[in-house]
Amino acid sequence: MKKNFIHLSLIFSTFFLISCSGGKKAEESNTEKKEEIESFVEKEFTYPLPTAFEVSQMLGNANTSFSKEIVNDPSKADQYVATWQKAANLGVYGADLSYAATFDKTQETIDFLDVSKKLIDDLNITSAFNESMAQRIENNMDNIDSLIFIVTESFYDTYNYLNQNGEEKTSILVIAGSVIEGLHITCELVKMSENKGELMAVLANQKAQVVKLVELMENHQDDENVSKVLPNLRYISLVYDQLGEGTEMTEGQFNDIANSVKEMRDHIVG
Repeated sequence: MKKNFIHLSLIFSTFFLISCSGGKKAEESNTEKKEEIESFVEKEFTYPLPTAFEVSQMLGNANTSFSKEIVNDPSKADQYVATWQKAANLGVYGADLSYAATFDKTQETIDFLDVSKKLIDDLNITSAFNESMAQRIENNMDNIDSLIFIVTESFYDTYNYLNQNGEEKTSILVIAGSVIEGLHITCELVKMSENKGELMAVLANQKAQVVKLVELMENHQDDENVSKVLPNLRYISLVYDQLGEGTEMTEGQFNDIANSVKEMRDHIVG
């Protein structure tokens, strides 16, 4: 797997609902892709957090591998009835898709794409989903660089779309699901790895996005759906505070973070 890390300044998404371009792009070098994405973000808007793909690539750079046991089973999507569950688990599956795609898991990537489309339909935001984008993803399964470009590009459009159409609370819930799943995947890989130090640093580096997400959700704390996940997220942020400003963490600190993440993730995925 080619482990190129696409650095994008403080961006994140709710998930990949719409395609950014109307047609198939010509082949581009990694540098051209990076410049095009950064130019797009600079012109349009700024994402509040890192993308799920960035977290997945940090894990890839730490020499981890894909584990099917730690992602959310696509068959569970039918059990999500409440709006907050559908939105948060759309984010969960978005992070799982990024994780699977980063490690070239074609079938799993397609499965997460399919279940995400189902939740998009359930949330009545299907108009944001462009079928050509899904086809572009499937056509580029063997090209991780192109796949990262397509999905990351559509991350930006999704966030913009939802906020322009009065769906700010939905976008925040999907962001929350994706952040928590990224934390969960990292914690589980730490437990399985002999290279715990490097992975713990990846986990520590996710502190900033937790703090930023709490800040975003505080603006909608009176919303019934947002209130379903905000208390757990506040607790995770408090646990992270014990790390200070560095990326070092003790085994005890790791266990505290992992336990708080597990509690919130169990609340979301069931």
